[in-house]
Amino acid sequence: MREGRTRFSSVLVRFGAASFLFLLALVAAAAVVVGVSRSASERSATPEKHPQTTWSACNRNAYSQKPSTFAPLSDAQAAALVTHEPETRPYNGRPYSINGSRYPGANDYVPTTAQIRRFRHARIPTGQLVLQFNPYFRFVDGRDGLHDPSTDDLIQWSAHKWGIPEDWLRAEYVQESYWNQFQLGDEGTVSRQWYELYPLQARVRNTLKVYRSLGITQVQWKPDESLGPGSEPLRWESTAFNLDYQAAMVRFYYDNPGGARSAWGDATYVPCQSWRSIGGWFRPYPWGNADQAGYITNVRRILADRRWTSASFVAWTPSSFPPGITFR
Repeated sequence: MREGRTRFSSVLVRFGAASFLFLLALVAAAAVVVGVSRSASERSATPEKHPQTTWSACNRNAYSQKPSTFAPLSDAQAAALVTHEPETRPYNGRPYSINGSRYPGANDYVPTTAQIRRFRHARIPTGQLVLQFNPYFRFVDGRDGLHDPSTDDLIQWSAHKWGIPEDWLRAEYVQESYWNQFQLGDEGTVSRQWYELYPLQARVRNTLKVYRSLGITQVQWKPDESLGPGSEPLRWESTAFNLDYQAAMVRFYYDNPGGARSAWGDATYVPCQSWRSIGGWFRPYPWGNADQAGYITNVRRILADRRWTSASFVAWTPSSFPPGITFR
């Protein structure tokens, strides 16, 4: 403060009263600009009106085969609780093309009725329908109903819908993809037949290698539906579907709806464990395994420092995008 006043006094002495009045006008104008900027900053930092800070109550029938007492909010109910936040991953909302085939922005993609029907009629390798494998999948549709949502808006929507603390999910998706819907992961070698079934951007050219995991939550898929049953291609076409699908699985691990998770024959499994349900997304079997525990440690560390709010996170952008993808 003393240094600032000294500089201001020397300016007054050097330029005289007339110039001083002119300087006052400049200062006043600058104050208006700063005030506007501060107001915009304050608006972006305004606490959410309806933050999802806790888990919705665990299924009261979690230790039986009775239907779950938990039900997610409707898409519209969840959307009504979202506070719009600025976009930190603008490419998630940009229209793009894959080798000439055009797609709307992933944040804006609305799954069609036919796509949802195909998802719900998919079967896992045992022949079981995905709605039997996870009864919560009947609520998954990726239809957020939000207008021009940011990536954070969609995370909020999913958290509200499934009753999971939104900051836990924000932290988990930093771990998974840094909130990048175009993220590729879990590279592996597959047969020629399977290679052709993966989307173009997931194939490593001139090899039989593919990336099995795609999108903001890294939904992993195999053509025999042993992983990510029913999720292809919506897992990469729609950010909302990707989030909806993943949260339904986290909630599945938490609630054991209809005894469906217990049916895996895993004697170590215990329902209503919040952090292990988060970790189950990474490695669900056997319950409490070392990989699951390590994943939980990483997510909790990200949650503690709220990494998604850091300047480095906000400024981050991928060094490249999957081959064949061009933005319009």
